[in-house]
Amino acid sequence: MSLVRVVHLSDPHFGTIHMGVGDGLLNTLREIEPALILLTGDITQRARADQFKAAKHFIDQIGSAAVIAVPGNHDISLGNIYERIFHPYKGYENIFKQKLDQNIILKDLCITCLNSTSRWRHIQGEFQYSYLEEQFQENYSNCKVRIAAFHHPMDCAKYIDDKNLLKGRDSAIALFDRHNVDMIVGGHIHDPYVNLSSARYPHIRRKIILSVAGTCMSSRTRAGAPNSFNLIDVNTDFIPKITLTRFDMDSTFHFKPKEIHYFSRDSTLSWNRDSSLIVST
Repeated sequence: MSLVRVVHLSDPHFGTIHMGVGDGLLNTLREIEPALILLTGDITQRARADQFKAAKHFIDQIGSAAVIAVPGNHDISLGNIYERIFHPYKGYENIFKQKLDQNIILKDLCITCLNSTSRWRHIQGEFQYSYLEEQFQENYSNCKVRIAAFHHPMDCAKYIDDKNLLKGRDSAIALFDRHNVDMIVGGHIHDPYVNLSSARYPHIRRKIILSVAGTCMSSRTRAGAPNSFNLIDVNTDFIPKITLTRFDMDSTFHFKPKEIHYFSRDSTLSWNRDSSLIVST
């Protein structure tokens, strides 16, 4: 079986984490043993050096899984104008030693990591179309499934969050469709959500899986959305399938499955939801 296990974390906001949450998450990650941990931004609360160091200390405790991160808007200094203009990603680059955008290959899964933040924007994200085109120039024809990962969400559950969706998202999703992206993951709004693109973008030819992760550790949670993360199991044997399991934290700092969503891809390269399951606790 060609199975790749990816944990999607988002918005830990180091600097706002209650004692016990980090240990609870670490214990669960060690049990799951993913091949990759994907961290989609807002790693810190205020892009301070001590907050990035705390993030590095946490990552060093995870174990053997590779960790790939993209920045969020909180990972650019807000108060230090000089640093924001001239060295906006200094803290991120010092800790992660990674490019702001890159392609990760795991077996026949390709994950395209993108930077949706800007030194000129405090909150909202946006892509230049030429930037996106450049990131998808390289042909990964051997990859059977492709995921795009960045901080700002393409969809949301609540109307109040529409203002936080990626700017220029209609052009962006048309490009993702053209390059046969199968799944788009992000964070930013601390409200976990998963749906097919046909609900918000009925004009594109293929249905793409859109997933938003909640905050994995921050105390800045929203009503009805405790600390959580998503486990993405990608099976590329025969008919490609994706299983997304949301893990929520309980009052004893244990992360347990809350929702499971099953998807499969058809002959037109469009994704369909096979079923969803709410796990009773």
